[in-house]
Amino acid sequence: HTHKENIMNPIKTTLLTLSLLTASIGAQAAELPQSAVLQYSGSYGIPATMTFTRSGNQYKIVSTIKVPLYNIRFESGGSINGTTLNPSYYKDVRGGKLYAEAKFSGGNITYGKAGDLKTEKSGPAMDLFTLAWQLAANDVRLPSGLKITNGKKLYTVGSMNKIGSESYKLNGGTTPVSKYRVRRGDDTVTYSFASDIDNIPAQISYTDDGKTYNLKLTSVKINGKVVKP
Repeated sequence: HTHKENIMNPIKTTLLTLSLLTASIGAQAAELPQSAVLQYSGSYGIPATMTFTRSGNQYKIVSTIKVPLYNIRFESGGSINGTTLNPSYYKDVRGGKLYAEAKFSGGNITYGKAGDLKTEKSGPAMDLFTLAWQLAANDVRLPSGLKITNGKKLYTVGSMNKIGSESYKLNGGTTPVSKYRVRRGDDTVTYSFASDIDNIPAQISYTDDGKTYNLKLTSVKINGKVVKP
């Protein structure tokens, strides 16, 4: 009897190890890519591009919106710890000039329009684009006590609710997306995630300074390869 148990133990251990491995692989299903180039169509068909790149434990997100007459460029970067993105900076550059920025360090955030910065204690804080990838990597779970900044202001995040699912046309196919609404101060930000493509951000919609940005994914390259659903 004992001899039989002894034989079983290594098998049990192996099975347990396998099931733990599978569980951890499952939990990281939406692993952050090394590089992703996402093309969007914005309001009035204005083209926008978001690139996500990481090297080692550093990440960088650059979003460019080609509005008539000049470009808007949002850039953020920082470090990745497991599946948590920790931004160190965020910049809003318009027509080649710094318009607003945020710097994150040790629970403080320094933010504001160029030349008019203030520092506050904030706890966890992110810009909208870092938050999109943070949610993508964490099965769309919101970090608790989070604040969002657009460089100019710091907002408390209220709640996040799933508001539906739909299909998106993408690279000649269709792919399912899940839609969420995040309360930001007294307005909302809508995110959609392509659940079959590592939860990449398929839509980001928000209003700033009375302008509404609605970026909807039209094509995507991950690690250099075009993704066809």
